[in-house]
Amino acid sequence: MGRISPLLLLLLLSGCDSFNQINVKDICEQNPQMCSDLNPDGWCRAEKANIIKHRFEQSHSPSDKLNYDLLLDFEQYKKCIAKASQIEHIKLKEKKTERVKGLLTAERELKRLAAETRDSMSPHLLYYHWSRFHNDKALKHFLEYEKTNRLQYPEMQVALATYYIKFDRPKTIQLLYHALELYKKNDEVDPEIFRSLTSLFMKEEQYDWAYLWGFAGLEFGVDDLDLTSLEALLIQQSRQLKPIQQQAESYVEMIENGQFMAPQ
Repeated sequence: MGRISPLLLLLLLSGCDSFNQINVKDICEQNPQMCSDLNPDGWCRAEKANIIKHRFEQSHSPSDKLNYDLLLDFEQYKKCIAKASQIEHIKLKEKKTERVKGLLTAERELKRLAAETRDSMSPHLLYYHWSRFHNDKALKHFLEYEKTNRLQYPEMQVALATYYIKFDRPKTIQLLYHALELYKKNDEVDPEIFRSLTSLFMKEEQYDWAYLWGFAGLEFGVDDLDLTSLEALLIQQSRQLKPIQQQAESYVEMIENGQFMAPQ
């Protein structure tokens, strides 16, 4: 029997949760092929870490969901490294070359993963192929999952919302509410939910709800909404801002604690 690496032994002893505890440096030392095609300098550190961790997980427990995660990882990495590769390093020209190598890796992996997952029936990958390549067949199969538990995840409710937002605003709002209901305590919440809710309620001319979700969004890093205009509209309608802000704060606490329930 071959010798078991210390890293794999650690995994076997500590169970599945160890995936979240593996150090990127350790992965690269034990599995250099998972890191060597990415830029070695400090640019895009978070994006690289996500790729390396998901590559490591995929090598031990392959799944459609991890392929989806890797597609998103490489999209984010490509955006970051494309910008970084345009930056000249005065003293070390090879730095730019290494970043270009990372950009080529991102483009290659995106093409490879897209080709390999083209026929997948995973809801995550069906959504990916519809949203990125306008694959109507993928959309048809994705929508067939709507009434099943296969889409009972926040990101999949948001995915459904991107389809219905074109023609059914009330349903889109309910889908975004349900996404918030599905978050568990300490989950990372998608800030686009708050931008979308604010925009939808603006279009519905329900300015109190638009302001509420814009105000709540501040707690989740959304700082590019024009709340000043909304405040002026509400004051013009003789609405008190403080009660709306307090309700928003209450919803924020519920979301953070995984206890949000959609308003009736």
